[in-house]
Amino acid sequence: MESTPHSRAPEISVTYMISHANPEKIAAEIALEQTVEMPRAAVSNEQILSEITGRIISVEKHEGSGFIATICYPASVSNFEIPQFLNLLYGNISFKPGIRIVGLDLPEEFLMSFKGPRFGVGGIRKLLGVFDRPLVSTALKPMGSTAEDLAHMCYRFALGGIDIIKDDHGLADFPFCPFRDRVAACMHAINRAKRETGKKTLYFPNITGRFEKIVDDVDFAVSEGVGGILISPFLVGLDCVRHIAENETIGKPVMSHPAFCGSLFSSAGTGIAPEIVLGTLFRLIGVDSSVYPNYGGRFSFTKETCSLIAASLRGHLGHMRPALPTPAGGIDLKNITDVVHFYGNDIILLIGGSLYGRPGSLEDSARFFCDKVTEAAKNRRYTTEGSE
Repeated sequence: MESTPHSRAPEISVTYMISHANPEKIAAEIALEQTVEMPRAAVSNEQILSEITGRIISVEKHEGSGFIATICYPASVSNFEIPQFLNLLYGNISFKPGIRIVGLDLPEEFLMSFKGPRFGVGGIRKLLGVFDRPLVSTALKPMGSTAEDLAHMCYRFALGGIDIIKDDHGLADFPFCPFRDRVAACMHAINRAKRETGKKTLYFPNITGRFEKIVDDVDFAVSEGVGGILISPFLVGLDCVRHIAENETIGKPVMSHPAFCGSLFSSAGTGIAPEIVLGTLFRLIGVDSSVYPNYGGRFSFTKETCSLIAASLRGHLGHMRPALPTPAGGIDLKNITDVVHFYGNDIILLIGGSLYGRPGSLEDSARFFCDKVTEAAKNRRYTTEGSE
Protein backbone atom coordinates (compact mmCIF):
# COMPACT_ATOMS: atom_id res chain seq x y z
CA MET A 1 0.00 0.00 0.00
CA GLU A 2 1.40 3.43 -0.89
CA SER A 3 0.21 6.86 0.06
CA THR A 4 -0.22 9.72 -2.37
CA PRO A 5 3.02 11.72 -2.37
CA HIS A 6 2.81 15.37 -1.46
CA SER A 7 5.30 18.03 -0.59
CA ARG A 8 6.32 18.28 3.05
CA ALA A 9 9.36 18.08 5.23
CA PRO A 10 12.33 17.67 5.80
CA GLU A 11 11.31 14.27 7.12
CA ILE A 12 12.73 11.49 9.25
CA SER A 13 12.06 8.14 7.59
CA VAL A 14 11.61 5.16 9.91
CA THR A 15 11.25 1.56 8.76
CA TYR A 16 9.29 -0.71 11.08
CA MET A 17 9.06 -4.48 11.01
CA ILE A 18 5.45 -5.36 11.87
CA SER A 19 4.53 -8.86 13.01
CA HIS A 20 0.74 -8.54 12.92
CA ALA A 21 -1.99 -9.89 10.65
CA ASN A 22 -3.24 -6.42 9.67
CA PRO A 23 -0.05 -4.40 9.02
CA GLU A 24 -1.78 -1.47 7.28
CA LYS A 25 -3.92 -0.89 10.37
CA ILE A 26 -0.90 -1.14 12.69
CA ALA A 27 1.11 1.26 10.51
CA ALA A 28 -1.73 3.80 10.63
CA GLU A 29 -1.87 3.43 14.41
CA ILE A 30 1.89 3.97 14.69
CA ALA A 31 1.77 7.15 12.60
CA LEU A 32 -0.89 8.61 14.89
CA GLU A 33 0.31 7.19 18.22
CA GLN A 34 3.82 8.54 17.79
CA THR A 35 2.63 12.06 17.03
CA VAL A 36 -0.87 13.26 17.97
CA GLU A 37 -1.70 10.22 20.14
CA MET A 38 -5.36 10.35 19.07
CA PRO A 39 -7.60 8.36 16.73
CA ARG A 40 -7.76 9.76 13.19
CA ALA A 41 -11.45 10.57 13.53
CA ALA A 42 -10.74 12.71 16.61
CA VAL A 43 -8.35 15.03 14.77
CA SER A 44 -10.36 17.66 12.91
CA ASN A 45 -7.55 20.11 12.23
CA GLU A 46 -6.32 19.40 8.70
CA GLN A 47 -3.11 21.36 9.24
CA ILE A 48 -2.18 19.08 12.14
CA LEU A 49 -2.92 16.03 10.02
CA SER A 50 -0.78 17.30 7.16
CA GLU A 51 2.10 18.84 9.12
CA ILE A 52 2.42 16.77 12.32
CA THR A 53 1.23 13.20 11.92
CA GLY A 54 3.32 10.46 10.41
CA ARG A 55 2.98 9.74 6.70
CA ILE A 56 2.82 6.10 5.59
CA ILE A 57 5.04 5.61 2.55
CA SER A 58 4.61 1.89 2.07
CA VAL A 59 3.62 -1.39 3.70
CA GLU A 60 5.09 -4.47 2.06
CA LYS A 61 5.44 -8.16 2.80
CA HIS A 62 8.85 -9.00 4.16
CA GLU A 63 10.81 -11.72 2.39
CA GLY A 64 10.92 -13.66 5.66
CA SER A 65 7.97 -13.24 8.01
CA GLY A 66 6.00 -10.15 8.86
CA PHE A 67 5.74 -6.85 7.00
CA ILE A 68 7.93 -3.79 6.45
CA ALA A 69 6.31 -0.38 6.90
CA THR A 70 8.05 2.90 6.11
CA ILE A 71 6.69 5.95 7.89
CA CYS A 72 7.95 9.51 7.54
CA TYR A 73 7.68 12.08 10.31
CA PRO A 74 8.31 15.81 9.96
CA ALA A 75 11.82 16.41 11.27
CA SER A 76 10.50 19.38 13.23
CA VAL A 77 8.45 17.02 15.42
CA SER A 78 11.75 15.65 16.77
CA ASN A 79 12.41 19.17 18.07
CA PHE A 80 15.98 18.43 16.90
CA GLU A 81 16.87 16.98 20.30
CA ILE A 82 17.62 13.45 21.49
CA PRO A 83 14.83 12.91 24.09
CA GLN A 84 12.03 13.98 21.76
CA PHE A 85 13.67 12.16 18.84
CA LEU A 86 13.52 8.88 20.80
CA ASN A 87 9.97 9.64 21.87
CA LEU A 88 9.01 10.15 18.22
CA LEU A 89 10.65 6.94 17.02
CA TYR A 90 9.55 4.52 19.69
CA GLY A 91 7.71 6.27 22.53
CA ASN A 92 4.28 4.78 23.18
CA ILE A 93 4.63 1.98 20.65
CA SER A 94 7.44 0.50 22.74
CA PHE A 95 4.61 -1.00 24.80
CA LYS A 96 3.17 -2.79 21.78
CA PRO A 97 4.63 -6.19 20.87
CA GLY A 98 5.48 -7.11 17.31
CA ILE A 99 6.86 -3.70 16.24
CA ARG A 100 10.59 -3.29 15.65
CA ILE A 101 12.57 -0.43 14.11
CA VAL A 102 14.88 -1.86 11.44
CA GLY A 103 15.75 1.20 9.37
CA LEU A 104 16.34 4.91 9.81
CA ASP A 105 17.02 7.66 7.27
CA LEU A 106 17.85 11.06 8.74
CA PRO A 107 17.76 14.32 6.74
CA GLU A 108 20.72 16.67 6.80
CA GLU A 109 18.62 19.31 8.57
CA PHE A 110 18.25 16.94 11.52
CA LEU A 111 21.86 15.73 11.51
CA MET A 112 23.19 19.29 11.57
CA SER A 113 21.67 19.71 15.04
CA PHE A 114 24.31 17.32 16.41
CA LYS A 115 28.10 17.37 16.29
CA GLY A 116 28.65 13.62 16.35
CA PRO A 117 32.02 12.11 17.32
CA ARG A 118 34.59 14.75 18.22
CA PHE A 119 37.52 12.41 17.48
CA GLY A 120 36.21 9.35 15.67
CA VAL A 121 38.51 6.90 13.92
CA GLY A 122 41.12 9.38 12.75
CA GLY A 123 41.15 11.44 15.93
CA ILE A 124 41.77 8.55 18.29
CA ARG A 125 44.45 7.15 15.99
CA LYS A 126 46.14 10.56 15.99
CA LEU A 127 46.07 10.73 19.79
CA LEU A 128 47.87 7.38 19.96
CA GLY A 129 50.05 7.76 16.89
CA VAL A 130 48.90 4.36 15.62
CA PHE A 131 47.68 4.15 12.02
CA ASP A 132 48.50 0.74 10.54
CA ARG A 133 46.68 -1.78 12.74
CA PRO A 134 43.61 -2.24 14.92
CA LEU A 135 43.86 -0.57 18.32
CA VAL A 136 44.09 -2.84 21.35
CA SER A 137 42.21 -2.35 24.59
CA THR A 138 41.47 -4.09 27.86
CA ALA A 139 39.38 -3.50 30.98
CA LEU A 140 40.42 -3.15 34.61
CA LYS A 141 38.61 -5.71 36.75
CA PRO A 142 37.25 -7.43 38.79
CA MET A 143 34.85 -5.43 40.90
CA GLY A 144 36.09 -5.56 44.48
CA SER A 145 39.68 -4.63 43.60
CA THR A 146 41.19 -1.61 45.33
CA ALA A 147 42.36 1.48 43.50
CA GLU A 148 45.95 0.35 44.12
CA ASP A 149 45.23 -3.11 42.68
CA LEU A 150 43.71 -1.63 39.55
CA ALA A 151 46.53 0.86 39.13
CA HIS A 152 49.05 -1.99 39.31
CA MET A 153 47.15 -3.83 36.55
CA CYS A 154 47.01 -0.59 34.56
CA TYR A 155 50.77 -0.18 34.84
CA ARG A 156 51.46 -3.74 33.69
CA PHE A 157 49.07 -3.48 30.76
CA ALA A 158 50.63 -0.18 29.68
CA LEU A 159 54.13 -1.67 29.87
CA GLY A 160 52.90 -4.46 27.62
CA GLY A 161 51.78 -2.00 24.95
CA ILE A 162 47.99 -1.76 25.34
CA ASP A 163 46.63 1.34 23.56
CA ILE A 164 43.49 1.98 25.63
CA ILE A 165 42.92 0.79 29.19
CA LYS A 166 39.41 1.34 30.45
CA ASP A 167 37.63 0.76 33.73
CA ASP A 168 35.22 -2.12 33.75
CA HIS A 169 31.74 -0.65 33.29
CA GLY A 170 30.72 -1.96 36.72
CA LEU A 171 33.29 0.16 38.56
CA ALA A 172 31.46 2.96 40.34
CA ASP A 173 32.51 5.23 43.20
CA PHE A 174 32.70 2.33 45.66
CA PRO A 175 34.06 2.63 49.22
CA PHE A 176 36.60 -0.10 48.41
CA CYS A 177 37.68 1.76 45.25
CA PRO A 178 36.76 5.47 45.33
CA PHE A 179 36.52 7.08 41.90
CA ARG A 180 39.02 9.87 42.53
CA ASP A 181 41.55 7.53 44.13
CA ARG A 182 41.22 5.15 41.20
CA VAL A 183 41.62 7.82 38.54
CA ALA A 184 44.61 9.42 40.24
CA ALA A 185 46.33 6.07 40.83
CA CYS A 186 45.72 4.82 37.28
CA MET A 187 46.94 8.05 35.71
CA HIS A 188 50.09 7.84 37.82
CA ALA A 189 50.56 4.28 36.54
CA ILE A 190 49.98 5.33 32.91
CA ASN A 191 52.47 8.18 33.16
CA ARG A 192 55.05 5.98 34.85
CA ALA A 193 54.79 3.37 32.10
CA LYS A 194 55.11 6.04 29.42
CA ARG A 195 58.30 7.39 31.00
CA GLU A 196 59.74 3.88 30.94
CA THR A 197 58.64 2.79 27.46
CA GLY A 198 57.99 5.99 25.54
CA LYS A 199 54.65 4.56 24.35
CA LYS A 200 51.41 6.45 24.84
CA THR A 201 48.48 4.68 26.48
CA LEU A 202 45.06 6.22 27.07
CA TYR A 203 43.12 5.56 30.28
CA PHE A 204 39.31 5.80 30.18
CA PRO A 205 37.66 5.87 33.64
CA ASN A 206 34.05 4.78 33.96
CA ILE A 207 31.66 7.67 34.60
CA THR A 208 28.37 6.79 36.26
CA GLY A 209 26.16 7.86 39.16
CA ARG A 210 23.81 10.73 39.97
CA PHE A 211 23.78 13.53 37.40
CA GLU A 212 25.41 16.13 39.62
CA LYS A 213 28.17 13.65 40.47
CA ILE A 214 28.72 12.79 36.81
CA VAL A 215 29.49 16.45 36.10
CA ASP A 216 31.96 16.65 38.99
CA ASP A 217 33.62 13.34 38.12
CA VAL A 218 34.11 14.30 34.47
CA ASP A 219 35.72 17.59 35.54
CA PHE A 220 38.04 15.76 37.94
CA ALA A 221 38.98 13.13 35.36
CA VAL A 222 39.81 15.82 32.80
CA SER A 223 41.92 17.70 35.37
CA GLU A 224 43.89 14.48 35.97
CA GLY A 225 44.67 14.21 32.26
CA VAL A 226 42.69 11.07 31.37
CA GLY A 227 42.77 9.91 27.78
CA GLY A 228 39.00 9.59 27.45
CA ILE A 229 35.72 8.74 29.13
CA LEU A 230 33.86 5.41 29.37
CA ILE A 231 30.12 5.84 29.82
CA SER A 232 26.94 3.78 29.44
CA PRO A 233 24.39 5.94 27.58
CA PHE A 234 21.34 3.96 28.63
CA LEU A 235 22.34 4.11 32.29
CA VAL A 236 23.15 7.81 32.58
CA GLY A 237 20.94 9.15 29.79
CA LEU A 238 21.72 9.67 26.12
CA ASP A 239 21.54 13.44 26.20
CA CYS A 240 23.89 13.46 29.18
CA VAL A 241 26.42 11.70 26.95
CA ARG A 242 25.76 14.15 24.12
CA HIS A 243 26.50 17.04 26.48
CA ILE A 244 29.79 15.48 27.59
CA ALA A 245 30.83 14.70 24.01
CA GLU A 246 30.02 18.18 22.70
CA ASN A 247 31.32 20.17 25.67
CA GLU A 248 34.36 22.17 24.54
CA THR A 249 35.86 22.32 28.04
CA ILE A 250 35.93 18.50 28.25
CA GLY A 251 37.32 17.64 24.83
CA LYS A 252 37.95 13.93 25.43
CA PRO A 253 37.07 10.85 23.36
CA VAL A 254 33.94 9.04 24.52
CA MET A 255 33.72 5.26 24.59
CA SER A 256 30.21 3.90 25.10
CA HIS A 257 29.27 0.70 26.90
CA PRO A 258 26.02 -1.05 25.88
CA ALA A 259 24.86 -1.90 29.43
CA PHE A 260 21.06 -2.12 29.70
CA CYS A 261 20.34 -1.38 26.04
CA GLY A 262 20.21 -5.10 25.23
CA SER A 263 16.60 -4.90 26.38
CA LEU A 264 15.88 -2.98 23.17
CA PHE A 265 16.84 -5.81 20.84
CA SER A 266 16.82 -9.07 22.80
CA SER A 267 13.49 -9.97 21.16
CA ALA A 268 13.61 -10.50 17.39
CA GLY A 269 10.17 -8.98 16.77
CA THR A 270 10.21 -5.98 19.13
CA GLY A 271 12.51 -3.07 19.91
CA ILE A 272 15.14 -1.36 17.80
CA ALA A 273 17.77 -3.10 15.66
CA PRO A 274 21.25 -3.16 17.29
CA GLU A 275 22.95 -1.32 14.43
CA ILE A 276 20.60 1.63 14.93
CA VAL A 277 21.10 1.78 18.71
CA LEU A 278 24.81 0.97 18.94
CA GLY A 279 25.69 2.62 15.63
CA THR A 280 23.53 5.48 14.36
CA LEU A 281 22.07 6.62 17.69
CA PHE A 282 25.37 6.48 19.57
CA ARG A 283 27.13 8.37 16.78
CA LEU A 284 24.45 11.06 16.97
CA ILE A 285 25.23 11.66 20.64
CA GLY A 286 28.96 11.90 19.95
CA VAL A 287 30.34 8.46 20.77
CA ASP A 288 33.83 7.95 19.33
CA SER A 289 34.07 4.24 20.17
CA SER A 290 31.09 1.92 20.61
CA VAL A 291 31.58 -1.29 22.61
CA TYR A 292 29.28 -4.17 21.67
CA PRO A 293 29.19 -7.98 21.98
CA ASN A 294 31.19 -9.71 19.27
CA TYR A 295 29.92 -12.77 17.42
CA GLY A 296 30.99 -16.11 18.83
CA GLY A 297 31.44 -14.78 22.37
CA ARG A 298 29.31 -15.24 25.45
CA PHE A 299 26.42 -13.25 23.97
CA SER A 300 24.13 -13.98 21.04
CA PHE A 301 25.14 -11.49 18.32
CA THR A 302 25.68 -13.02 14.89
CA LYS A 303 28.30 -12.12 12.31
CA GLU A 304 25.63 -10.37 10.28
CA THR A 305 24.57 -8.21 13.23
CA CYS A 306 28.18 -7.29 14.02
CA SER A 307 28.83 -6.42 10.40
CA LEU A 308 25.79 -4.12 10.35
CA ILE A 309 26.89 -2.40 13.58
CA ALA A 310 30.38 -1.82 12.21
CA ALA A 311 28.97 -0.44 8.94
CA SER A 312 26.65 1.89 10.86
CA LEU A 313 29.55 3.22 12.92
CA ARG A 314 31.97 3.70 10.03
CA GLY A 315 29.60 4.48 7.17
CA HIS A 316 28.33 7.81 5.86
CA LEU A 317 26.16 9.81 8.25
CA GLY A 318 26.00 13.36 7.01
CA HIS A 319 28.87 15.51 8.30
CA MET A 320 29.68 13.15 11.18
CA ARG A 321 33.04 11.48 11.63
CA PRO A 322 33.12 7.68 11.54
CA ALA A 323 33.36 6.02 14.96
CA LEU A 324 35.39 2.98 15.98
CA PRO A 325 33.59 -0.35 16.28
CA THR A 326 34.77 -1.95 19.54
CA PRO A 327 33.83 -5.64 19.56
CA ALA A 328 34.14 -7.28 22.98
CA GLY A 329 32.36 -9.76 25.21
CA GLY A 330 34.29 -13.00 25.23
CA ILE A 331 36.80 -12.56 22.39
CA ASP A 332 39.58 -15.09 22.87
CA LEU A 333 43.23 -14.36 22.11
CA LYS A 334 43.28 -17.37 19.80
CA ASN A 335 40.54 -15.80 17.62
CA ILE A 336 42.28 -12.48 16.97
CA THR A 337 43.24 -13.29 13.38
CA ASP A 338 39.65 -14.16 12.46
CA VAL A 339 38.28 -11.01 14.11
CA VAL A 340 40.82 -8.72 12.39
CA HIS A 341 40.14 -10.33 9.02
CA PHE A 342 36.41 -9.89 9.56
CA TYR A 343 36.43 -6.20 10.54
CA GLY A 344 39.63 -4.80 9.06
CA ASN A 345 41.97 -2.35 10.76
CA ASP A 346 39.60 0.39 11.88
CA ILE A 347 38.42 -1.18 15.12
CA ILE A 348 39.35 -1.26 18.79
CA LEU A 349 39.82 -4.87 19.81
CA LEU A 350 38.71 -5.19 23.45
CA ILE A 351 39.77 -8.33 25.32
CA GLY A 352 39.46 -8.86 29.07
CA GLY A 353 38.94 -12.35 30.46
CA SER A 354 41.16 -14.13 27.95
CA LEU A 355 43.98 -11.73 28.74
CA TYR A 356 43.67 -12.21 32.50
CA GLY A 357 43.36 -15.96 32.11
CA ARG A 358 46.52 -16.44 30.08
CA PRO A 359 49.45 -17.97 32.02
CA GLY A 360 52.21 -15.55 32.90
CA SER A 361 52.27 -11.89 33.88
CA LEU A 362 49.76 -9.28 32.71
CA GLU A 363 52.60 -7.50 30.97
CA ASP A 364 53.52 -10.61 28.98
CA SER A 365 49.88 -11.26 28.11
CA ALA A 366 49.45 -7.67 26.93
CA ARG A 367 52.56 -7.92 24.76
CA PHE A 368 51.32 -11.23 23.31
CA PHE A 369 47.96 -9.57 22.54
CA CYS A 370 49.60 -6.61 20.80
CA ASP A 371 51.92 -8.84 18.77
CA LYS A 372 49.02 -11.03 17.65
CA VAL A 373 47.04 -7.99 16.46
CA THR A 374 50.03 -6.55 14.59
CA GLU A 375 50.66 -9.90 12.94
CA ALA A 376 46.99 -10.31 12.00
CA ALA A 377 46.92 -6.82 10.47
CA LYS A 378 50.02 -7.55 8.39
CA ASN A 379 48.61 -10.88 7.20
CA ARG A 380 45.32 -9.24 6.28
CA ARG A 381 47.10 -6.58 4.20
CA TYR A 382 49.16 -9.27 2.49
CA THR A 383 46.06 -11.37 1.78
CA THR A 384 44.10 -8.37 0.48
CA GLU A 385 46.92 -7.11 -1.72
CA GLY A 386 47.56 -10.61 -3.07
CA SER A 387 43.94 -11.01 -4.13
CA GLU A 388 43.84 -7.80 -6.15
